[in-house]
Amino acid sequence: MFENGEEKIEKVVERIPTGIIDDLISGGIPRGSVVLLIGDPKAGKSTFLTQFAFNQLKAGIPVIGVLIDVSKYEFISNALDFGWEFMPFLDEKMILLDAYSQRLRKAPKFSFDETVIADLSDTTRLLDAIKDTTLKILSTTHADKIVGFISSMTPVFFETSRKEIYKFLEELREFAHRNRQVWVLEMNSGIEEPYVEMMVKAIVDGIIELKLMEEGKTLRRYLRIYGMRRTAHRLDWIEYNITSEGIKLLP
Repeated sequence: MFENGEEKIEKVVERIPTGIIDDLISGGIPRGSVVLLIGDPKAGKSTFLTQFAFNQLKAGIPVIGVLIDVSKYEFISNALDFGWEFMPFLDEKMILLDAYSQRLRKAPKFSFDETVIADLSDTTRLLDAIKDTTLKILSTTHADKIVGFISSMTPVFFETSRKEIYKFLEELREFAHRNRQVWVLEMNSGIEEPYVEMMVKAIVDGIIELKLMEEGKTLRRYLRIYGMRRTAHRLDWIEYNITSEGIKLLP
């Protein structure tokens, strides 16, 4: 926490409940955290991210979403399968930054739409868009809490140098710490070299890992949480299912 330009000691950790894993992390994610959501493809990362975002909106907390691997239409449509309706919140309580459309269409690297990220390789512009969107939300809602997510970081590794990605993560973490925001970054595991994953994990403030495990002739889903600052959490794998209402942890 920062006060009058100087960092103030946070004696009591204020947390943002996720509505999914709170019993495993002392009630929620500490404010001022960047958390990595990493796991196998099809393990449920996108479902987790969407469920987390919807739970924040229900609690009255504005959400910034950076869509890199999915279109805005697809993101909103997929959420409806679980009964999560984002349309009433769009452009006021929820602002989605589109880094998908121009990346896939190979359009010119400029845009007059402030919610469109025209050049994903320029991480400085991406961070500026996040900052500008924060200011917009603060000026229109006077919110004292903001959360954000990126879906997904994986394409960024194909279009941006490692050095720029590490710099972006460090600057986003500093921004989140200073403004006491919570950011969840989605990333596929096993795509990058192990040292790259380790570097990303070293930068963030906590890791939520999802995994598909074959047991007999059945695939089961498990998650575990570790490295989350100022948080007592279990380190073992917890089984979960994806239901019509989203992710549910099993006893």
